Amino acid sequence: MPSDLYLGIDIGTTKVAAVVADGEGSVRAAVSQAHEAGLPAEEGRAEQDPDVLLNKTWAVVRELPEALRQRIGGVGVTGQMHGVVLVDVANEPVSPLITWQDGRCLEDAAFLDALFEATGHRLHTGYGVATLAWLHRHQQLPAGAVAASTIHDLLVARLCRLPRPVADPSGAASWGCFDLSASSWNEAAVAACGVPVSLMPEVRSSGSVAGAIDPGMASLAGLPAGLPVHVALGDLQAALLATIRHPETDIALNLGTGGQAGVIIEAPPAPLLNRPDVPWVCWPYPGDRVAVVAASLSGGAAWAWLVDSLDAWLRDLGVEPPPREALFETVNALGLAASRELNVRSHFLGERHDPSLTGSIQGLTLSNFSLGPLARGLARSTVANLRDMLPPEVLENRTRLVGSGNALRRVPLLQHMAEAVFGLPLTLAEDHEEAATGAALMAAGRV
Repeated sequence: MPSDLYLGIDIGTTKVAAVVADGEGSVRAAVSQAHEAGLPAEEGRAEQDPDVLLNKTWAVVRELPEALRQRIGGVGVTGQMHGVVLVDVANEPVSPLITWQDGRCLEDAAFLDALFEATGHRLHTGYGVATLAWLHRHQQLPAGAVAASTIHDLLVARLCRLPRPVADPSGAASWGCFDLSASSWNEAAVAACGVPVSLMPEVRSSGSVAGAIDPGMASLAGLPAGLPVHVALGDLQAALLATIRHPETDIALNLGTGGQAGVIIEAPPAPLLNRPDVPWVCWPYPGDRVAVVAASLSGGAAWAWLVDSLDAWLRDLGVEPPPREALFETVNALGLAASRELNVRSHFLGERHDPSLTGSIQGLTLSNFSLGPLARGLARSTVANLRDMLPPEVLENRTRLVGSGNALRRVPLLQHMAEAVFGLPLTLAEDHEEAATGAALMAAGRV
């Protein structure tokens, strides 16, 4: 039987997805399920059960058609970036997965600033090294922990029975204290955080093979034994790999709950490299390239805010609101029909580079506060915010905008504003499981 297909697995923040795709990224089958792995936690904390995540992954993979699973020639894995789980010598978790949404590093206002002063790296709450530093400071590093891992790196280690998890540069960089130019940990910075350097996973090149599926694990996942499993890729990079087919000329725009805009470049000039005073980030990308990415915390969530506010106002007035989907459609239609727009700033959740930012509506008069102009201004701001966070030089000579994410797919007004703001035609990506598809493409050697 030919081995002409590839498996891509994505362990996301709320669901697990698996796809079988060919070497061109055409998806033959896809399965996704909510994993419901969240654990009760103190306010501001975000923890998930790693065993629930892994068990859900095996279940999702087994849901793929068996005939396609038997044709798989390689496995690619991706997952939620930034988060960290600690494991023992048998790769068994000795901590929960503390996810990228975790806010414990903000409980002490000076904590992250102290890490920056000690390391020169601007770390954010939810970043792996920052979380490990917090655990160290509060004497909560669990006994028996010998390695730290992302959830997707742990999946690879389990599949291949590796002695300990390994990481690729994209996953390692998402933790902070990573030297992009050397493609390795800045061990002095890690140690300055109080984190034992011995906990950090070995960094291997993107797309490299981590090992082969162990027979016992193959049986658990319903896969052929001995398949090559590639070192896991960060979900941002995986989604870009599936979305951007012309790296020299495409711009990727994703609007889900948050929002991201990114381009792929060769080795960046020094002024673009990560600095604490810029709103973009340079992430490692397969093929020894770099993804320059702007990420907003208020992407599709900003659009949902408007609809949710309308729903609440109607209820306050004693009026039963239309179904939520009908409200979305009405607001979209009014925005498309409006001939003017309000000046909106959609930083409702702040931004990672400046948490103090807030949303605002400017230029109000007694006659211009109408729903259509408000919707239109909000849509423009949601897209323009991402464009303006990217360095202008990386947008030069780009000819196409490639869109993904449920908010962008479902809201024609956002699509219209994307083309207007970037001045480029928009093409919507065909597949909805972009990260899992990108992982499959990595397994196929498309790096």
